[in-house]
Amino acid sequence: MKYLVCFFIGWMYTLSFSPYNVSLLSLVSILVLLLFLDLDSLKDSTIKAFLFSSGYFLSGTYWLENVIRQYSEVGYILSIIIILFFILYLSIFIALPIIISSYLKINLKLHENYSLIIMSILMVFFEIIRAQIFTGYSWHNFGQAGIGSPLEYFFPVIGVHGITLIIFLSALIIINIIRSKNLKFFLPLLTIFLLFYFSIYSKDWTFESSKTASITIIQPNTSNKLSYDKEETIKRMNILSNMSSDLTVNSPDIVLWPEAPLVVPYSNIKKSFYENILSKMPSSTSLVTGSFYEDNGNIYNTIINVSDPSNLYHKKHLVPFGEYLPFREIMSSIYNFIGINIYDLSKGKISNVIKVSEFKAYSLICYESIFSKESLIKISEADFILNVSNDGWFGDSLAPYQHLDALRMRALENQRYAIRSANNGISAIISPYGNIINFIPYNKTGLINASIVARNGYTPLSRYGYNTLYIFTFLIFIYASIYFNIKAFKR
Repeated sequence: MKYLVCFFIGWMYTLSFSPYNVSLLSLVSILVLLLFLDLDSLKDSTIKAFLFSSGYFLSGTYWLENVIRQYSEVGYILSIIIILFFILYLSIFIALPIIISSYLKINLKLHENYSLIIMSILMVFFEIIRAQIFTGYSWHNFGQAGIGSPLEYFFPVIGVHGITLIIFLSALIIINIIRSKNLKFFLPLLTIFLLFYFSIYSKDWTFESSKTASITIIQPNTSNKLSYDKEETIKRMNILSNMSSDLTVNSPDIVLWPEAPLVVPYSNIKKSFYENILSKMPSSTSLVTGSFYEDNGNIYNTIINVSDPSNLYHKKHLVPFGEYLPFREIMSSIYNFIGINIYDLSKGKISNVIKVSEFKAYSLICYESIFSKESLIKISEADFILNVSNDGWFGDSLAPYQHLDALRMRALENQRYAIRSANNGISAIISPYGNIINFIPYNKTGLINASIVARNGYTPLSRYGYNTLYIFTFLIFIYASIYFNIKAFKR
């Protein structure tokens, strides 16, 4: 029965994410997990760890079946098998901290609470490793539950991975206070957390500049297709043109289109389409769009300021199996067998910051927004975050909501406004505090007119990266090591 509960509470944790946002369930889930774990049994810990993580990642990856089945020649059965193997792979990054802690407790005769503290610390580091190894997959981090909760003030200081540590240690503190065990350790630790929290509560790390940007975000709501003929391309051009032609009254500073709404490279239709669109817009308005961009035989996924084409950004973090095939030459026969055949896009190397009108925008394309460390703004003068995306691959699932959550975390970590245009949603404007100011629902056509205030400066996280978290974690580890091994130190 306990095994089934572990699977269930893993799944339950994801209810703290969008669109449900029951943040308290994240803490309840970890509380129950810590109570159920028996670190004195390596076998029992391993089974429970994999069941918990399987339930957790099932909610975060099931939508990939829609992507694989509809946009490749892979059948339903094989797509399910691929997803199950992927869940198993992801589960390793949660299971290993539990397995390692159990092994250390058994073989080094460690105190149970000391072992659980080690496990909590390892959870953080394996989460960071998961964001980097094999190009990284930073979807569904535990700290994501901090959005819209009292924990959100930690985002600009220790980031999403730091909140993961806070959640695990908070559950451990609650358990020991209820049991009245090791209070000499956990009450001071709780005091440190509270002092830390109140020192950063509602603090503005960045500052408003004197510049205000008027924004129009366009969501054309065009569906993804495996192939696009000339008629389909013209249809999409007309949709974008018509939605952008009625903006002369508002005269916004920036008109934002989504990620690659047209499959034709920018240079191929620069004169016939884009310059025609610009001629219908006020000269003070900058049109920014996602587009494929050809340069010296390379094709990039790009954000380009059409009004000043020298200002562009090429996507750096490409999606494996979506924008390129890893180890194509070695695994070509396998790819051919399962029916995956895509064109490899080129990886960008230029700065994320592009100039748009009088503003400097920090650009992120689709998948890039899920990576915390790579999205830290290292340029104080960057005024806001600009994000284009195409979430049509996700189908009718929770993924579009979770993808939007990623941008909310990036807005919090950098304390900047974020503006987002997605082909069929969810397009939105997000405040520097992670709140959704306005949005267009998924699978709806529409536009957003709004004004945002540019912000400059650094948050502690953008200035120091995750060094603050590493120091904080190290001090907790030293404190725990001394307290729970004081007799050994005396000897």
